[in-house]
Amino acid sequence: MFLKVLLVLLLGAGVAYYEVPKLQQKRELMVFSCFLLIGLIMALALVLNIPLPNPTNAIEFIFGPLVRLLYPG
Repeated sequence: MFLKVLLVLLLGAGVAYYEVPKLQQKRELMVFSCFLLIGLIMALALVLNIPLPNPTNAIEFIFGPLVRLLYPG
């Protein structure tokens, strides 16, 4: 398991090493860093067998009341 975690972290560092010099603006770097961090956290959670929430449940929770309001059944 340690090897998998190390591999994920090395892969993330490699992606950052390859992509960061190409970024021109500070905003691009911030957005890239946020997405890379989110991706690394999710990849580490999968490697460590931590259950991840389904994004569809969050979307249904947010938009469910709106749909029931617009389309009462």
